[in-house]
Amino acid sequence: MTLTLPDNRQFSVIFDRSNNGAPIEAQQLMPFAYPDDSDHYLLTLRLLTVH
Repeated sequence: MTLTLPDNRQFSVIFDRSNNGAPIEAQQLMPFAYPDDSDHYLLTLRLLTVH
């Protein structure tokens, strides 16, 4: 995949599927029992650059 940063730098990346945890994690910022599509989340992406 191509990761493009706000300053327009681009990197070829893949998900990091090593033992460092799941490659994608999301946590609700305000925990609700019934989350809505518009609720905010803290997102963690674990990526590795490839050449």
